[in-house]
Amino acid sequence: MSKKVFIDPGHGGKDSGAIGVNNLLEKTINLQVAKKVDSLLKKQGLDVKLSRDSDIFLSLNDRTTIANNWKADCFVSIHCNAFDGIAKGIETFAYKSNTSDLATKVHHQVLNTGAYTLNRGVKTASFYVLRNTAMRACLIELAFIDNVEDSKILTQRQDDLALGIAKGVCEYLGIEYKPNHELPDIKPPVVDSDTFYRVVCGSFNNKVYAEERLEELKKLGFDDAFITVFKKEGN
Repeated sequence: MSKKVFIDPGHGGKDSGAIGVNNLLEKTINLQVAKKVDSLLKKQGLDVKLSRDSDIFLSLNDRTTIANNWKADCFVSIHCNAFDGIAKGIETFAYKSNTSDLATKVHHQVLNTGAYTLNRGVKTASFYVLRNTAMRACLIELAFIDNVEDSKILTQRQDDLALGIAKGVCEYLGIEYKPNHELPDIKPPVVDSDTFYRVVCGSFNNKVYAEERLEELKKLGFDDAFITVFKKEGN
């Protein structure tokens, strides 16, 4: 049975979380990064559940109750920091120092991506979602949404942030993280061998342009590409 990972994008709905540079909303960044983490972990064969996959409000109790009932193996809450527009950097929280292994691994792997301005370290805090989860939990503050430099990380380095979180989760679970190109290429089964699906790569009303596109496709290795001619009805 695959391990269960619960990803909690903080805030949502009527609760926007922190408001940052150019009215950037924390709830939006949290969800965008969480969905990327979800996709990466599923490609590693893990069972993943998001507390929310849209812009809805959930109480803290809702989040922990869903995770506990699902019997997740670990819980990662994703947030953005905010303070005075000057503070910056990444920090990750665990409930207690003796339960900080998940937080430490996630924090370390995000640092490895280079997607941060300052390492604020792994800390402990009595946050509700850390205190009331039955499994190992951590809360990561990706960057300061009200800091100009950090806000760029939150909008432009989401893939790196998600990759770091995913790798940290895998490390905690004792699973080797495999890049996509190393994963097995599983083809869907043929449903109907008498049905074929044609892929169209452009339509042109000038034969020269059509032939140029065909030549481009041939150079890319699509040897079975060809040109078909059709006319509009009534012509």
